[in-house]
Amino acid sequence: MSKVKRILSVIMAMVMVLAMSVPTFAAGENATITLKSFDKANKVEYMQIIQKDETKTSGWAFTNKAGKCFTEAFGLTDSEDAQQQVIWGLIQYKDNSVKLPTGVTATAATAAKIDLALSKVAALNGFIETTDQTKIEVSAAGVYAIKAEETGFTYKTATAYVGFGEPYPALTNAEVTAKKSPTTVDKTVADDDHVVAIGDIVTYTIEAYVPFLDAANTENRTFTITDKIKGAEYYLAGPNAVNSVTMEGKDGQVGEIVVNEDGKGFTVNLNTLVADTDNPNAGKKITVTYTAKVTKTTVENKAGSHAAGVDYGADNVPVKLFTGELVLLKYGDGNVNNALANAEFVLYKDGEEVPLTFTKQENGKYKYAPDAEDATATLVTDENGMIDVEGLDVGSYHF
Repeated sequence: MSKVKRILSVIMAMVMVLAMSVPTFAAGENATITLKSFDKANKVEYMQIIQKDETKTSGWAFTNKAGKCFTEAFGLTDSEDAQQQVIWGLIQYKDNSVKLPTGVTATAATAAKIDLALSKVAALNGFIETTDQTKIEVSAAGVYAIKAEETGFTYKTATAYVGFGEPYPALTNAEVTAKKSPTTVDKTVADDDHVVAIGDIVTYTIEAYVPFLDAANTENRTFTITDKIKGAEYYLAGPNAVNSVTMEGKDGQVGEIVVNEDGKGFTVNLNTLVADTDNPNAGKKITVTYTAKVTKTTVENKAGSHAAGVDYGADNVPVKLFTGELVLLKYGDGNVNNALANAEFVLYKDGEEVPLTFTKQENGKYKYAPDAEDATATLVTDENGMIDVEGLDVGSYHF
């Protein structure tokens, strides 16, 4: 019995990294592994990786080729003895007061080694797909690896411990809570009607999440957020400018907005947040907030995130802003067909004392240009007696 129950220490060591496992007594031949937060997964699979084996010094042994995954992760040449060293190392990782039997050696375990081992386990064949995302029924004591797939999320491989209760050999139940990270990238603008004027300073917010990266991936641990913009210029410094990158649970900046040379996009490098194979930041929300100055009659903006070579948010609909347009028709003698050309006007926004200024474009339209040196307040009707102005915000105006 003492050998059999030692596995509790093993799984609890894994659980600190992977998921919550709360064993409770349940009589009968089978045990139920209750799955929490797996209900929206497209697929849930499980496989036993440690089983009861009274011939081993620990009373337990790896199964389904999981042992090699652990010995490799622990830096050992794979053998039955090495696998027992790993199991004893896991026991002492949880409780360093455990005394080893005479002649037994333990290989020190760390959270990083355990995480790496289970990422290797997830790549093995032999996983069984469950049709019920709320529970798994098993008939043998041991440790089970559980992996899941869901559109819009990355999952961390979880483990569940099914031990023995009283009277022996009745099995205990287990409970596992999924740890997952959204891959969504949300982009919003602080302008409810999405109508702006040329020259306006608008504030954008990007929300993304630090992904889980496979612990076996040691060569490509990258995470970036990118933005692309048309019809506006980034306004990251100056009066009322906003320029910040933050992560929930951490004070201060976690990254820097670096604008591309062409000025049409930027990149936030967040590689440091995923550098640790323990994935301590996985699932935490990243918020990028910044301002941009409208320069065109329409603005289109799109954001995405990129983790270890995988792109997220590519299918998102761009955030669009529009400007308003006014058309004036000047005619004489009460006859709309009697258009008057070369009539001069100025345009005011109601409540303002200074007329708006414009530049004339090749298409004959006047574009609102509050900052242009060559802008003029004088608007002249064309041969059709019309003045067409664009680039205005919602509001009331008069010529």
